[in-house]
Amino acid sequence: MQSPNLLQRISRRALGQILLDGKFVSKRSLNRALQEQHATHELLGGVLVRMGVLKPEDVAAPLLIQGHLNHLEDAVKLAAGERQLLGALLVHSGKITNHQLDEAIAEQKRSGDRLGEVLVRMGMLTEPQLKGLLDLQQNQGVPTANPLRLGELLVATGHITPEQLERALAKQPRSGKKLGDVLVAEGYVHRSEINHAVRLQKMCVNAVVAAIMAMGVSTAASASSVSLQWDPSPDTSVVGYKVHYQADSSTQPFQGPAPVDVRNTTTTTVASLDPSHSYSFAVTAYNAAGEESAYSNVVSIAEMLAPTTSITYPTNSATVAGTVSVTAAATDNVGVAKVEFYVNGVLKATVPASPYVYSWNTSGLTPGSYTLMTKAYDAAGNIGQSQSITVNVANDFTAPTVSLTSPGNNMTVSGAVNISANATDNVGVSRVEFYLNNTLLTATNVAPYSYTWDSKTVANGVYNLTAKAYDAAGNLGQSQVLTVNVSNVVTDTTVPTVSVTSPSSGSTVSGTVTVSASASDNVGVKRVEFYRNGALVATSSAAPYAYSWNTTAVANGSYTLTAKAFDAAGNAGVSQSTSVNVSNAALDKIAPAVAVTSPSSNTNVRGLVTVAADATDNVGVTRVEFFVNGKYMASVAKAPYSWVWDTKTVANSKYTITATAYDAAGNAKQSSGVVVSVKNPRSAKL
Repeated sequence: MQSPNLLQRISRRALGQILLDGKFVSKRSLNRALQEQHATHELLGGVLVRMGVLKPEDVAAPLLIQGHLNHLEDAVKLAAGERQLLGALLVHSGKITNHQLDEAIAEQKRSGDRLGEVLVRMGMLTEPQLKGLLDLQQNQGVPTANPLRLGELLVATGHITPEQLERALAKQPRSGKKLGDVLVAEGYVHRSEINHAVRLQKMCVNAVVAAIMAMGVSTAASASSVSLQWDPSPDTSVVGYKVHYQADSSTQPFQGPAPVDVRNTTTTTVASLDPSHSYSFAVTAYNAAGEESAYSNVVSIAEMLAPTTSITYPTNSATVAGTVSVTAAATDNVGVAKVEFYVNGVLKATVPASPYVYSWNTSGLTPGSYTLMTKAYDAAGNIGQSQSITVNVANDFTAPTVSLTSPGNNMTVSGAVNISANATDNVGVSRVEFYLNNTLLTATNVAPYSYTWDSKTVANGVYNLTAKAYDAAGNLGQSQVLTVNVSNVVTDTTVPTVSVTSPSSGSTVSGTVTVSASASDNVGVKRVEFYRNGALVATSSAAPYAYSWNTTAVANGSYTLTAKAFDAAGNAGVSQSTSVNVSNAALDKIAPAVAVTSPSSNTNVRGLVTVAADATDNVGVTRVEFFVNGKYMASVAKAPYSWVWDTKTVANSKYTITATAYDAAGNAKQSSGVVVSVKNPRSAKL
């Protein structure tokens, strides 16, 4: 026996619900029809027609759209008719009232947000509902065929043929008329039939909007029943079907409740499901002998139990002020993904993980009553909403007054000093803080407000005392400033501590070295003295304590460095010795050798003349300078040492050329002079 094919359309929207959503039938008529259907096992549409509740053609359109309402993505494609504003779409479908729409529009004008965002924030829509409605709204008026277009509805209800619709659609652009007018003009339908089809179209769109609203939110109730549909078995011996299902497993054979015998129907609704579980379904066909086929394909639904959430703080009817930690509890059978906090229907905060706490700053709010609510989401998108609580915001904006009463202003103090203050507030003082030069000394929350200050913990001098008073709302009052002069008798017997920090002990130094020391004292370091081999070589009176030692001025060898630190009382501390090894290279005292090689002595020159010199040194020549009659002319840093002399810049005469060579040690040697005669042609005079 061949198995039936169970359609992958779990949660198919029931025909009765579509008829109710579109206002095709009343709730009372639908209930009577469902009772009759249960007794006769007929199709619901047939029962409604037989009872005279619906005409046969009125059943066709709801049946047309039923197959498109399995998923939100399918539902939004069923838009038809003229494009409607979002608010009008919701009001006409009965999902919100005109009053609720007016409230949302007022909030939209105040905030400047889009209407859809406001509706979501006020809890009238969910994000999936808004997206679905916007997609449906966008599809309205788009000239693409779907079951709810006027022409398709007229074909489905048998008023016109598909060929008549095609001819009317072809003529419509040329005529400039609406499709209904073209159909009437061509004699295909009467005006009353067009009006009836338009009304039918609006009812169907309302049913689609209701489906979108239902599909766009997950609740525990939505998973308590599941509608199934399957293709009939082609086996002519089949007399009925059984629906098998089980929770949290698709393993066959099913071990769940007893199968449901639905007789010879291809659709049923399985009720009383636990939304906290996932379910798998399969169908078998049976013949008159009771023989069953194998399982159909298996289809499954995920758990759809919404989280639970409640506000644990503040309590209902509480009076709050300042910043309030609004705290929520949230649980879910799988896990809570996030908790949203709302104040007067406006989303204020989203907390992704426990603890779920929102710091609500009420200080800028108008005193009065406010409604708090939370929403908890799980990973599947199921939403649980808390009960709303009402709190009364009563902020205190009056700061306390506080004044220092002791010690007196400009008083000289020593030892233990009693600091006292008076503080008052319209509600109550929560604490008083005492400050010395703006540094907190202590805080006390019990009157009388006082503190015993040990003035010996600071150096003698002038100090400012202030007090700050706070109330429970966080308002702050500050006292006047009192000035006191601390004058304690101090006998300082503590020696400073000092150490040589650079160079390090055992190191080798050369050239100029920075000798550094670190020094500290309970009162203050006055100066640091530096010693080399026991002899004072430098004094530093302020940090950083250091001096520069030119080691080339001493012979190579080992030296001992120490430092002494002194305070104002004359106490002295001596550092540990630091030994260093001075190792400077021997001084170069040999001057370079240099001679002018061109031009030759006692020659005549004119125009541009290349002056060249040879220079050598035991270590190395750093530069050669050229002179004419003792006047510096040029410097060359490396060989070949030459320079071009423009003799036209001088008068015709005899000149002495010399060169001076230098090495890195600063040794210098001047060459012998080369005498030349400059003889440039004289310019002709006109």
